[in-house]
Amino acid sequence: MTVAHQSALPNEELAEQSAEVLSFLEAHESRHGKKPEPTYFLCGADEHERVELTEGIYEMVKSLLSALADRKSVQILALDQELTTQQAAELLGLSRPTVVKLIKSGEIPAHVPGVNRRKLRLADVLAYKDLLYKQRNEFIAESSAAYEGDEDLVDVDDLLNEARKNR
Repeated sequence: MTVAHQSALPNEELAEQSAEVLSFLEAHESRHGKKPEPTYFLCGADEHERVELTEGIYEMVKSLLSALADRKSVQILALDQELTTQQAAELLGLSRPTVVKLIKSGEIPAHVPGVNRRKLRLADVLAYKDLLYKQRNEFIAESSAAYEGDEDLVDVDDLLNEARKNR
């Protein structure tokens, strides 16, 4: 089945089935660990019909099952799919004007296939999202390292209240 875009909307039956398979995979990992590498197969109706799942596919299936078990929507999209600036903004959690500024500054590549609509490749948007995530984590790590931890929680609360008043 060739599909450019397909959504899996969670329902009770799908969530329960996903949770059951995810539970099996997690139990297997806890019993056998990650070393040596566990091998998983996708089996067909015929007992000799099977294909080994690579570690990447296994992790992807596990991630999908986890999301579905939590009753979250799942989408599988082609990396070469093109997005509008609005779609990219929604994916990044930014405003559309901010995405346009990022395009103009060259931080996110885009092209204009027609007269006035910018298009972005999904792979480029996801790469930028990963960069944002990495930058945020580095900032948090640096900020946490600067905190000595000597302040009492009441003192920290007072400092936060004072900072809020000064805004």
